[in-house]
Amino acid sequence: IVSKMAKDNHLGNMIYLHDLDKYTVGSHNCLSIPFDDLLAKGFNTRQTDVRPAGSVNTAFQLVAVIFQLQSLQQFGGVSATHLDWTMVPYVRKSFAKHFLDAMEWVYENDYNIRPQFEGYDLKNVSIDFETMSYPDIHCFYKENSKAYQYALQMTEREIHQAVEGLYHNLNTLQSRSGNQLPFTSINYGTCTLPEGRMITKALLDVSIEGLG
Repeated sequence: IVSKMAKDNHLGNMIYLHDLDKYTVGSHNCLSIPFDDLLAKGFNTRQTDVRPAGSVNTAFQLVAVIFQLQSLQQFGGVSATHLDWTMVPYVRKSFAKHFLDAMEWVYENDYNIRPQFEGYDLKNVSIDFETMSYPDIHCFYKENSKAYQYALQMTEREIHQAVEGLYHNLNTLQSRSGNQLPFTSINYGTCTLPEGRMITKALLDVSIEGLG
């Protein structure tokens, strides 16, 4: 039933396929959730459709929801294999929103800033203007340093609060008839992009602060 590579690695003690007897009857045990696709494309539950995440705060809320939904459908743990990488597009979206808000306050609606961003897929635009991967926007960031610093501070604050929400949810949401919390594993620390570093820092900071 498993691939030859998985079988050989299991027999050779390179990996361990636990609860192997359940595998043959299709009972799901531990798995990694494809958060990248679910957050980018949206997903469907029995009750409703959920649209793609538009900010880092919403993305973290949906991660908690998906963790719980999956844990109700299976036995064993569920994991996010690279949460820092997963959240990069949503950090960028939140940053752009905060920047635009700051610019509108600066100009007090004398001129519409938002057309400057039309036609750009903001999830691909780095918050680091030194990259110059999108010269028009990155020059705009650089020329408006106060709005840039404001957006950076607000994005960091939003990420911290979003991570707090994730940790609170994962440590309070009940699953499996209320007997236990979802078995969740979160892996991070390999993304060296500025957005990924912000996520890793917040995950560590909130872990140190604790929940209560």
